[in-house]
Amino acid sequence: MSFAGNAVIILAFLITIYSIASALLDSRDNKYSFPPLARWGVFAAAGLLTLAVVLLLTAFLTHDFSLLYVYNYSATDTPFAYLISGLWAGNAGSLLFWCWLIAVSGAVLLWRSNKSNRPLMPVALSVILFSELLFLIILIFIESPFAGLSPVPADGLGLRPVLQTPLMISHPPTLLAGYALTTVPFALALAALYNRTVDETWVLTARRWAVAAWLLLGVGNILGMWWAYAELGWGGYWAWDPVENAGLMPWLTLTAFLHSSMLYVRRGQLKGVTTLFALVSLVLTIFGAFLTRSNVPGSVHTFGSTGMTPVFTVFLLTLVVGSVWLFISRRDDLKSNPGDERIVSATSTFSVANGLIAASVIIIFIGTVLPFFIRTSPGTDFFNLTQLPLFLALILLAGIAMFVGWKQPDPNKLVRQLLWPVAGGAIAVVISFAVGGTSWHALLAVFIVGAAITATLVKWAMDVAARARGKQENLLTAFCRLFVIQRGRYGGYIVHIGIFLMALGIIFSSAYRSEISSVMAKGDSVELRGYVFQYNGYEISPMQHKGDGVVWLTFTADVSVSRDGEVVAVLHPHRTLQYVISEGTVTGIYLVNNEVAIEAGLIRDLYLIFVDYDTTAHETTQTVLLTIIVEPMVSWIWIGGGVLLLGGLLSFSAALRKPGEE
Repeated sequence: MSFAGNAVIILAFLITIYSIASALLDSRDNKYSFPPLARWGVFAAAGLLTLAVVLLLTAFLTHDFSLLYVYNYSATDTPFAYLISGLWAGNAGSLLFWCWLIAVSGAVLLWRSNKSNRPLMPVALSVILFSELLFLIILIFIESPFAGLSPVPADGLGLRPVLQTPLMISHPPTLLAGYALTTVPFALALAALYNRTVDETWVLTARRWAVAAWLLLGVGNILGMWWAYAELGWGGYWAWDPVENAGLMPWLTLTAFLHSSMLYVRRGQLKGVTTLFALVSLVLTIFGAFLTRSNVPGSVHTFGSTGMTPVFTVFLLTLVVGSVWLFISRRDDLKSNPGDERIVSATSTFSVANGLIAASVIIIFIGTVLPFFIRTSPGTDFFNLTQLPLFLALILLAGIAMFVGWKQPDPNKLVRQLLWPVAGGAIAVVISFAVGGTSWHALLAVFIVGAAITATLVKWAMDVAARARGKQENLLTAFCRLFVIQRGRYGGYIVHIGIFLMALGIIFSSAYRSEISSVMAKGDSVELRGYVFQYNGYEISPMQHKGDGVVWLTFTADVSVSRDGEVVAVLHPHRTLQYVISEGTVTGIYLVNNEVAIEAGLIRDLYLIFVDYDTTAHETTQTVLLTIIVEPMVSWIWIGGGVLLLGGLLSFSAALRKPGEE
């Protein structure tokens, strides 16, 4: 398997080099079509990398421990689903998966090319092939997933317990797919600049890929938040870790690209900004790959320092220098049509939104790279204090923009329309205050989010009512037909609502979160936010032998939760420890896994962490340290994420086909 896998990757490497040369050299005399040999090279490289992925998956499923990578990330008792996830569990496997997705994206782009965008293909596909080449160089010369192991062991090390979660099956591949797809908008933007054809053609093609990349990154980030909350045992969902930031920044720039592209296509405006956001998205993605494979202080997600860091550094510099040079040299071609200079207009709202997103990304980037220079993280307070005003301003702007539209709005009519969101925001504040929300800054945020949700729903209702009047239809028929015809637009509305719901969850869970840590003996109880948590002791599972002198023990606590004298939940957090035993004496105790217990609800979550236990305490007392958290409305983050996914899928389905593009 080692020989076959490495041979396939080397062959893909050689074909990729040939295809790049063929595309660039032949395109000089073949301006409006992609050279046939290079075309087949794109498909061949994608096919070979598909074969490499299949070979590695086969090695996992057949427990082929002759491969070092399979040995490190699986064992004979690893469940089937986690054998599949072994593909992206480690450094080399995740890069192979990423490279494969780039290759498949390039093949699909070429297959779907048409008369209008075909002139972009030679340069665009050369850029995509060059990206593949980077990963292939790493997989061949630095770290191969097909590296052999001799002698062949009888069993592997297995996947770490913290990685044996259903989220391991969905979170990493979703993010990696989003990263891979950002290559396509970048390549199309670079091709348009190189060819001096910065019309709407490249944007219409790139937007489809950008929607897919944006959706995958968004869902991937939300799944990562859920993983942090449900599995990592610290009670939060976003820590502004450098690797978390690396997934957020390209999502933000793609958000700006998708909004700017509407003005680019409709009015020929914001050409430079739109192109810049497409270019920056891939640069930030590769920057994230660099972070994940470096020893950046303050991150718990990195693979650590590897030999790949110099390669990613060179690639990152190449992207930056090449993009900046082309962007500056083609600045005359990027001149936009005159825009509406009035303060209240589509041009101004999009420009302000772009400015807010750009400021957010710049601040996040500075906070992320700062540890490289001062060797310490700026902390979550830095990010929270700088990002919260920007995100709230974006939400407020999104609500106002609902009524601005593409035409110059009538000021008096606009004021009357804005009374609806003001009323909606006020009602949200009253409800929040009635249930105990007294923090003024949280109430201000609730007002803004409530107003934005109301604005979106009111504008949607106005559109339906206008169609019902114009087409003489009943409201239900008008709603359904309007939704089908303009599902891309209303998919965007649903995305906005999803983000607003997530914002509500974040506001309440951050402002009104209650936490207490308590040392408790069997029978003790503690009260928090009206809930009484009674500790009833713990149970110890049978020993799991993990090798010579190594055993695992799992301690499972039993905690009953009551309110007003009635039991509302029974929680069982557990803690798995590894004991190293030599000559009958315990020489080391190490934490293997810390599984939290959560009682989720629409209004609040009860969150319990088994922090530690007293090894010197008498068996009858079973003294432990527990952290108890009451998190208001955190479930609305996941509900909002589901709504965002639904809206994103609707927008993506609308982006697949556009009249007159094919």
